[in-house]
Amino acid sequence: MQNHSSGALVVWTDVVAEHESEFNQWYSEQHLPERLAVPGFHNARRYAGTAAPKYLAFYETTTPEVMASESYVERLANPTEWTRRVMPWFVATVRTVCRVVANFGHGVGGAVQTITFSMQHAEDALSACLSEQSLPQAASHLGCVRIQLWQNEIAITHRPNPEQAMRPQRDSAVDWVVVVEAVTESALPDIVNPIEKTLRDHGAANIQTQGPYQLLNYLRKE
Repeated sequence: MQNHSSGALVVWTDVVAEHESEFNQWYSEQHLPERLAVPGFHNARRYAGTAAPKYLAFYETTTPEVMASESYVERLANPTEWTRRVMPWFVATVRTVCRVVANFGHGVGGAVQTITFSMQHAEDALSACLSEQSLPQAASHLGCVRIQLWQNEIAITHRPNPEQAMRPQRDSAVDWVVVVEAVTESALPDIVNPIEKTLRDHGAANIQTQGPYQLLNYLRKE
């Protein structure tokens, strides 16, 4: 297992179609750099796909508690005028603050697929199976760049969020996320399918696969 940040913020969303161009401009020119300026944020990236939800963004942080820090909370409480303009264009947003449970590989994949799920029973057993067997095996695939397992930090995810209040629908959240990064989209099925089978075989619930997504933007704090 590689050294890694222990926190992550992940957001899936669609967007009002007539505002999509400005939405993407705002994300690239203002939002990602703004978030990366918050102490504890290490990198920020965005992906786009063809199926709903169309957009994926995630940020890796020193710990999940960065998303409860004074600097981050201050940023949420004082959105820019451009942010106020864009927030109502978010559609069916899913936003979750996570703790990184396992990380295999390193680097940034040009293609990503995420698997979200819940654990109804034997949570520790399934988490151990993923961390010790299924994910390391999947990460050994020739086309794999990195695989991570993230768990929702519920108390932080559900903290009051002024930006969320400006979106037309209340954000939803997920319990667990497997993030698969690959060199190309064609490599993803051979990596993702065995992980999905492990989840089904161990009784995971609400298994959903998002993507595939292609990398749009990646920023790293120097």
